[in-house]
Formats: sequence, C-alpha cells, structure tokens
Amino acid sequence: MKNYVEIFKKLLEINDKKNFTILQMFISSGLNNIASLLPPIATSGIIAMVTSNNFNGIWIYVFLFIVFYIIYFSTLRWNYYTYTVLADFYHIEVEKMLFNKVASNDEIFNKISKGKILETCSDDIRWLVDVIDCVVKASMSILKLLIIFGIFMYYNILVATMALLLNFLYLKLMNKNSKKVSKYFEGTRKYEDKNVDILTQMLENLKQVKTLNMMPRLDKNLDKTRKKWKEQYKKKRDYMTTRYCTIPFLVYIGKILLYIFLAYLVINKKMKLDQLVLLISYFEMTITCTDLMLDNLLNLSNYGVRVNRIKNILDYKPQLGFDFGDINNDYINGVVEFKNVCFQIGDALILKKVSFKIYPNEINAIIGHSGSGKTTIINLLYRLNRIKSGEILIDNESIYNYTREVYSSNVSGVFQKPFVFEMSIKDNLSLIDSNAKNQIEACKRVGLHDYITSLPKGYNTVIGEDKHLFTEGQKQLLAIARSLLTKAEILLLDEATSNVDPNTTLKIGEILCDLKEDHTIIMITHKPEMMQIADRIIVIDKGKVVAKGTNEDVYKKCSLYKELKNRTFASVSMIDEEI
Repeated sequence: MKNYVEIFKKLLEINDKKNFTILQMFISSGLNNIASLLPPIATSGIIAMVTSNNFNGIWIYVFLFIVFYIIYFSTLRWNYYTYTVLADFYHIEVEKMLFNKVASNDEIFNKISKGKILETCSDDIRWLVDVIDCVVKASMSILKLLIIFGIFMYYNILVATMALLLNFLYLKLMNKNSKKVSKYFEGTRKYEDKNVDILTQMLENLKQVKTLNMMPRLDKNLDKTRKKWKEQYKKKRDYMTTRYCTIPFLVYIGKILLYIFLAYLVINKKMKLDQLVLLISYFEMTITCTDLMLDNLLNLSNYGVRVNRIKNILDYKPQLGFDFGDINNDYINGVVEFKNVCFQIGDALILKKVSFKIYPNEINAIIGHSGSGKTTIINLLYRLNRIKSGEILIDNESIYNYTREVYSSNVSGVFQKPFVFEMSIKDNLSLIDSNAKNQIEACKRVGLHDYITSLPKGYNTVIGEDKHLFTEGQKQLLAIARSLLTKAEILLLDEATSNVDPNTTLKIGEILCDLKEDHTIIMITHKPEMMQIADRIIVIDKGKVVAKGTNEDVYKKCSLYKELKNRTFASVSMIDEEI
C-alpha cells in the first residue's frame, strides 16, 4: 500500500494546482459507492413484502429503487465531470512543463534518450488523470468493502468471518501478482523506448540509411531489442493469465462453499430468505468491488512507471548552471571574443585555450576538419553548453551576464538542416514576428518574396502539403528570413549550405555579403564558394586555433586552410566532370 501512496504523492508533486477538484473526485466517488449499496436494501424489502403477502408495501420499495438510482447516477455524473476537468488540466499543463523542460535543457538527451522523451511526451502524460482515478476508485472500494463487512457482522459473525478470510486471501494473491505484472510492464516499456529511439534516429537520417544499405544491420539490432521485449511481454502475460484465470477459480470455489453455508442457515430457520438475498447481493458486490480495487491497484502500479518517467524528466538538473544574467542592454554592436576558452565533455578536452576576436560588418568563417571543434564554438555561442574555463564576450560582457530576452534577440542563426515547421509560411515567420510588413521585408532580403507571391495561397501556403513547392534550398532561405526577423546583430550559420544545391549556395553567399553591412556573421563551412566570400578566417585543428586573420593572409600562411580549400575545390570539379 505504501508504494501506491508514493505514486499518488509523486503525481501531486508534478502539479498540485487542482487539489480541490481531486477532493471533489473523492467525494463524488465515495457517495457513488455508498449509493450502490442501497438498491439491495430495496430488493430485500420487496422479497420481504412478497413472503409476507403485503403487496401494497412493494410500492414503497419501488419508489426507493428510483430514488437510490437517481442518487447513484447523479454522483456518477459528478465524478465524470471532475475526471474531464482533471484530464484536460493534466494533459495540457504537464505537456507544457515537459516541453519547456526539454527546450531549456538540450543536454538532457545526454542522460535520457530521445525515444524515451518522445514516448513520455506523447503517451505517458495522457494517463496521469487515471492515476488519480485509480487512487480514488481503490480507496472508495476499500471503504465500500468495510461497510459491507460491517453489514455481514450485523447479521452473522461467522458468515462475516468466512467472507473476510476469503476476501483477504484473494487480495493477498492478487497484490503479489500485481507487483510481478508491473515489473514486466516496466520491462516492455524499456525496450519499446529503445526501438523508438532507433526509429527516430533512422528517420532523421533516412537518406544515409538507404544509401549505405544500413537497414539489414539495423534490423538485426532491432531484432535483439524485439526479442528482449517479447521475453518481458510473455512473462507479463503469464502473470496476467494467473491473475484472471487461476486465482479467481480458487476464490469462486470458496464462494460456492459460502453460499452452501448460507442455504444451510435458511433451511434451518436461522436466517430469513430476504436476509439471504441481501447477503448474497452484498457478497457478490465484495467480489466485484475487490476485482475493481485490484484492477485499479494493478493499473496504478503500471501508471507509476509513467509517473516516474515524467518526473525523471521534470526533475532533471543540468550538471552546469545555465542561468541568464541581469544585463538588459539591448544596444549590442556585435563584437564577439573568445579568451582562452576550454570546453570539456567527460575526460575529453574539445577546445584548448581558443582565442579570437570577431568584429561587426565582416563575414567570419571557421574552418577545420570534422571533429576539430567548430560546431562546439557555435553551440557555446548559442549557450547550449557552458565553458570549462576562459571567457566568451559580446561587447566586452560575458555572454552569461545578459538576460534571456536580450541574448536571444541579438544572437540568432541557421543550422545545417533547414528547420521549418509544417505550417504556413506566414505562421512559420510569425513564430518570431507576426508583423506582415516585417515578414515581407525579410523575405525580400533573402530573395523569396517573389516566389512566395507566385504561389496560389501566397504567404498562407502550408509547407509540406506539396513536397514540390519548397526545395531544401528555399527552406534554408526561409530559415534565414526567420532569423532576420529576430533583429539579431550576430548571425551564426552552421554548415547552412551543406544540403543545398550550388545555385542556392551562391544565393546564400550573396545574401550574407548584403547582411554583413549591418550584422556580425560567423559561419562554419566546408564549401569553397563560402570560404571565398569570408573576410576573415579562423582555422581550428584538434581543438586549437592554428591560424586566424584575413582570408588572403591565412591562405598564404596556413597549409591546413590551403589543403581544405583546394581539396574542396577539387572535389567540386570532379563532381562537375562526372555530371
């Protein structure tokens, strides 16, 4: 019982704003359970009238029947209403809490798998209201059983003792079974999470999976997880079979023996027929009530797994602090400086005393081999990670000292994969700025406005409805337009042209040359066209800055930059020849 109380307490810890509604659910369920005890009294009264040939008295009990059922269904309606209110509240509010937690703690994926988080946000939250429902129903079932056993004691102590022992045996066997079922239910969820995690990664990289023919090996890996899931599921079903087939069979044998004893009492004039009917009705209720209570306790154990999963996400605390500061100065010039910055993941030192300074009105390209630490620099500027030592400054102030509003409105950018939601162009842009004039101006600046207005629905065109309407390159241009709407002074581009065609790459290059007039631009790239337009180059190798300066100077002095730039040009030429 302690375990069930803990589950309920954890739910209240997640969100306790609806405690009064929860109290109403307890009250309505309690009254409903008491009301369900009343009809057998009317039934017993009717039999008493029949056996005594008093037919006029029957109408009193018929009237009572109607009154009892009005009470029963009224309290049931009240209970359904409270359930609906709580279901709406928990689903919406806890979903918001989970979304906000994940959105503000990217590093949570280092501890909790993406598959588990997706399953929790999409599936587990909808069962929270049922935790309360199960607690209420189980509690009220116990209350109902106590009242019934009190009635048994009133009529016959021996019958009450037999019924109590039989029910106690039933409860003990079922409770032990519930723990096993819950254990293997948790096991099935564990392996479901693993498969969803692999599926998510597969969908994100489907082209590579197909191109490299990874599916056969992925299937083998998935089969191992499926086999483990099957083992857990089989064990769960074995215990479920025992629960619903073996244990009830033993109890029903005991029930038959009890009924024989009651019949014996009636035959020997130690109990009246109407009392026999009343006690049989109530004993049938004990079986139904116990079954209901045990089902709710079993469900509560299963829901406890879901509550724990939700609470694990909400209770997640990042190892490093990412609090924002109190500098509310929104007049940012855009001077970015790294001073001896070190960044570490576990025992691996990713950045080693990285230092450089970047000025406004310039395009700055960060160049290096894969794994050299380029993206880490961008992630640090996005505040997705925190440095181990050193300083990152914007206009001579630490980036950790600015308020969230000031920082997010002054540092924006575009990622490798064009990220737009499957909603209208207007709605995508409105996530940043709902002003139609500003949206049009941003789209004009990236060269998208004319194309958008040529579409039948214009800015109301839903991206994704027709796969041919928007290319990957156009999505990337829209992502740049959205970044411009932030009015950010500093624009970050992490391989923003890697997935687009050469024409779009050149177009983005032209856009950046225009944008540098009123922005600080920092980009990571491996494309020669983009390297060519950069005013300044920072070359990173194995976590260290090995060269920095103007494009021409770095090209003359840094063999690594020459290698990267020339090799990329060569690979592009080979592709052109093949075409």
